[in-house]
Amino acid sequence: MNYVAEKLKSQLPNDIKIFTRQEYITAEKTYWQTSTSVGFIFSFGVVVGFVVGVIIVYQILFSDVSDHLAEYATLKAMGYSNLYLLGVVFQEAIILAICGYFPGCLISIGLYGLTRNATSLPLMMPIDRVIQIFVLTIVMCVVSGAIASSKLRSADPFSDSSVSRWFQYEY
Repeated sequence: MNYVAEKLKSQLPNDIKIFTRQEYITAEKTYWQTSTSVGFIFSFGVVVGFVVGVIIVYQILFSDVSDHLAEYATLKAMGYSNLYLLGVVFQEAIILAICGYFPGCLISIGLYGLTRNATSLPLMMPIDRVIQIFVLTIVMCVVSGAIASSKLRSADPFSDSSVSRWFQYEY
């Protein structure tokens, strides 16, 4: 097939575009993604969704760190480093990413199917997109965890409020 395309390209003028099937598919995707408002709106929606996701996960992690500040202070008093506590927050961020990703992915695949059936458009969720979205979800949650971990610096094991708050809940 490439032989025919190359032969045509050599014999026809330069203002005529000759594509193989894969080149045509790539050119069409690029056109719709970069030259139309649909591509811009979709890309903008992805960016806004990512930012909103970072903010929501940040709020969840920040409130969790704030609620357990006395426990983090106790861990610091026991000799655990800030890096260890940061790892705890990152683990929680990754758990949130995994717990949120799989139901969201299943819902998205279902919506793809509904849209495909309603419009007769050949919509499907390719595996590379599923993996890409999973990686972006992990990145989103880790970024939120990094921002929320700033609260860990205020976990002072020798602060009266940290210790008294811990004892208040224990006894």
